[in-house]
Amino acid sequence: MTDLRDIERADANKAVAGEARAAGAFVKVTHGPDAAANAYEAISAVCDRNVRGKQVLLKVNTGFRGPARSGLCTNPDVVAGLIRYFRDRGAARIIVGDSSIVGVDSIEALAASGITEVCHRDWGIEGGAACVVECVDLNSAKPVIKAIPNGIMVDSIMFSSIAYECDIVVSVPVIKTHMYTGATLSIKNMKGTMWRREKTKLHRLGKPLPADAVDGVRALDYGLLDLTHVCYPDYAVIDGTVCMEGFGPSGGAAKRLDLVLASSEPVAADLIALRLMEMPLADVGHLRLIACDRGIGYDNIRVDPVDFTRWASRFQLASEARLGLACDALELVDESACSACHAALMQFLRYHAHKFEGGPVHTIFAGKDVSPAQVAAAPRPFLVGNCTAPLRGLAPFCKGCPPIPSEIAKTLKGESGMEIKFLGHSSFMIASKEYSLLIDPFLSGNPSAAAKVDEVNPTHILVTHGHGDHLGDAVSIASRTHATVFATVETAASFPEGTDIEVGQIGGSVPTDFGRVKFTPAAHGSGAPGGLACGFLVEFEGKKIYHAGDTGLIADMALLEAENIDLALLPIGDRFTMGPSDALRAVKMIKPRKVVPMHYNTMPAIAQDPVQWKKDVEAATDTEVIVLAPGESLQL
Repeated sequence: MTDLRDIERADANKAVAGEARAAGAFVKVTHGPDAAANAYEAISAVCDRNVRGKQVLLKVNTGFRGPARSGLCTNPDVVAGLIRYFRDRGAARIIVGDSSIVGVDSIEALAASGITEVCHRDWGIEGGAACVVECVDLNSAKPVIKAIPNGIMVDSIMFSSIAYECDIVVSVPVIKTHMYTGATLSIKNMKGTMWRREKTKLHRLGKPLPADAVDGVRALDYGLLDLTHVCYPDYAVIDGTVCMEGFGPSGGAAKRLDLVLASSEPVAADLIALRLMEMPLADVGHLRLIACDRGIGYDNIRVDPVDFTRWASRFQLASEARLGLACDALELVDESACSACHAALMQFLRYHAHKFEGGPVHTIFAGKDVSPAQVAAAPRPFLVGNCTAPLRGLAPFCKGCPPIPSEIAKTLKGESGMEIKFLGHSSFMIASKEYSLLIDPFLSGNPSAAAKVDEVNPTHILVTHGHGDHLGDAVSIASRTHATVFATVETAASFPEGTDIEVGQIGGSVPTDFGRVKFTPAAHGSGAPGGLACGFLVEFEGKKIYHAGDTGLIADMALLEAENIDLALLPIGDRFTMGPSDALRAVKMIKPRKVVPMHYNTMPAIAQDPVQWKKDVEAATDTEVIVLAPGESLQL
């Protein structure tokens, strides 16, 4: 895969453009009912590399979960044809994978598309050597950061390391229109090699457009141009069997062409795909930029067959499509929303709007330009997507970039997809569809632990202090999962260099994608020289959760009443922390809606009766006490 990170951009452009103009670019187009045969023929016509003994990545398009041959994802028959080609040429290992949009499980999406089944077929042995075929979530690998010299919109991008460990990378998208970029083809498909949430980076660009910006070209288009300077596939094989038109990339209509295109110059393949879609290049800003950057134009692309346009068919554009879905109870204000939020809202309307028919009118806001005045004036306002997060205090909020359609429905109905699981002692996993927060992961050596170290895969880890029954396995888990760690400066010193750590101190807070983490006082030793133990007040997807850490009763807890805490996690074990009576006094001071006792019965010295404590608290306060055994969960 092309990686120009060590080349000055101007020199790189000149060299690439000169080579392209001298040699021209070649695109093979195949047509017929046998998609696997079409793919085999197309790649055979353009692949000029010796692949024997090599590792090949087929980067498919399964960004959304959907059925095979629906236009939503790459046709598994096309994938089968490519696997057969590279197997026949002696490839040692073929990896088929993608990193789906945030909120979609990549493995589930690959399975739903039929691609997993193709990968699991018996591909046999060719040329005396076994060919290993794997179906993978690109997010499962470690990340690698690629600097972008002279980047226009971004200076670096974090990718799945798989994309750089393979000898040959083939982008295998399906032809689709796109609400925001016009079309999504082989170049934009490579955005799926960006690691985990990094792929949202190109939708949240804060830089202004360059002074010489091309008319009609957006920040995302320039971001995709930057991406090509460090992540450019060796080949493009574009699935044009069953495509998508209209509200692509997820809410459009299927359109059958029975075509496959291939080229060793991916932007050339994309330009010819536009011709087959009868879509002007002027409507696809990123391809305008990248084609110019690489010196590729229609005048220096050779196509076989030359009369390929006989298979062309005009695609309905997103701007011309009508959703055809209406609900009198829902009004959308989404003019400034990006394509990801638009796609989520369309899926929400398609599958969940009927649940609100006949009910009161709700106004759903999405996009970065929503104002407080708009929200205040709207009937039953509701905020969707991270761009509206600054206004979350004004209305119910469903976070996500993009938000998950089912979570939009749950939040609108006053429900939540949040689960709090007690892992034993003081360890909890707070999880939604998108995030998972692991607090004080004392699992190894904990007789009451409800999970093994290799069974937890958090996106974030919170450590209250450095004692072994709280720091626990945090270091090894962070190393394995690359989770972001929150800890005080002194506790953070327990983690090796390179760990993603957000440090803070008592009274400070850190804004996050899921909300906010505030460091709260705790009266306890820190386990680190010169440090302080802490608790955490976590704002997580619209809810407030207080984990007290190891602490005695302190007057500062009275200040937490103003926070309107939804759930408090309080120690009751005594000896090293509050005992039952002081924990009851803490509940009276904090006044949380619900409370879960913790830090008891792990060892004889902190043996307590949580059922009796529940009776005492509920007799003296309005707070609901939920006693969880290790491994049990509650929905918040």
